[in-house]
This record gives sequence, structure tokens and C-alpha cells, in this order.
Amino acid sequence: MSLANAITITRGLAIVPVVVLLVLGERWAAWWVFLAACATDPIDGLVARKRHEVTRLGKVLDPLVDKALYVSVLFTLYTLGFLPTLAVVLFLAPQVGIGIGALALRMRGNLVQAARILGKVASASAFVAIAFVMAGWPGGVELFYTATALTYAAAIDYYVAARSLSRSAS
Repeated sequence: MSLANAITITRGLAIVPVVVLLVLGERWAAWWVFLAACATDPIDGLVARKRHEVTRLGKVLDPLVDKALYVSVLFTLYTLGFLPTLAVVLFLAPQVGIGIGALALRMRGNLVQAARILGKVASASAFVAIAFVMAGWPGGVELFYTATALTYAAAIDYYVAARSLSRSAS
């Protein structure tokens, strides 16, 4: 296994302690673990490129782990009353769309779409917004809605790029 993929998997393993700490009311401990997990997101990509370990598995695993982290923490924050239902539903809709699109590309032509800059911006803004909500800082929910809007823009960008990728592979 490559070092980059090991870093990604480590981020995924951080999901359990973050959720457990939130449920136990240890918001700051959860916040620090979440921040550490988020910090590994750009690191795994840098390591993969620097060590020439960019793999199809990594291209699939990285966004999958990010989505698992978002969904787990969001549902926990929602269950604990820190996020309204509408915020969670609006955020998850494009996430599901992006996931289905990635799966369709994979099934149709064994294609894996590389990360896109707008997707990275949306992901980073979601991490920041979730951190604000976890900390209970003012404006956290509003920031989360902004991250959600960026996620919709990223979903549209991925859709357009996927159509182009699919056409070029045909």
C-alpha cells in the first residue's frame, strides 16, 4: 500500500473517535481530532504526487473517505441539534449526485475523474464550516450554507467535466 493511501485510510479511521467524542459531549476533543483528520486531506495528495504514487485507488478512496467523514460528522451534529435538517439535506444532495456520477463513470468506461479545483474549494469550505459548527462559533451554520452552495457549483463542474471525459473515452 502506498504512503498516500495509508494517510487517506488514517483520515477515515479518525471518523470513529470524532463521532464518539461528539456524542460524549467532548466537542473540543472532537474538534481537534477532526482538524487533524482534515489536515491529512491535502497531505495525501501531495505525498502521492511527490512520490509518484498517484493511483486509481487513491483517486477513488480520497473523496470517498472525505464523504464518509462529512456524513458521519454531519449526522452526529444534526442528531445533537447543532445543525438544522434543511442544512444537512441541502448539503447531502449534491454529494449523492457526485457519488452517483463517479460510480456511473466507473461502470460505463472504467473511468476515474481527477479532483477538480472547485471540488477542492468546496471540500475545504465544508471542512471549515463543519469545524465552526462543531466549535459552536457564531456564523457556523451560515458558513455551512455557503459551503453547501459551493458544493452545488462543484457538482455542476464535475458533471460538465464528466460528460467531456465520457465523450473523449468513447
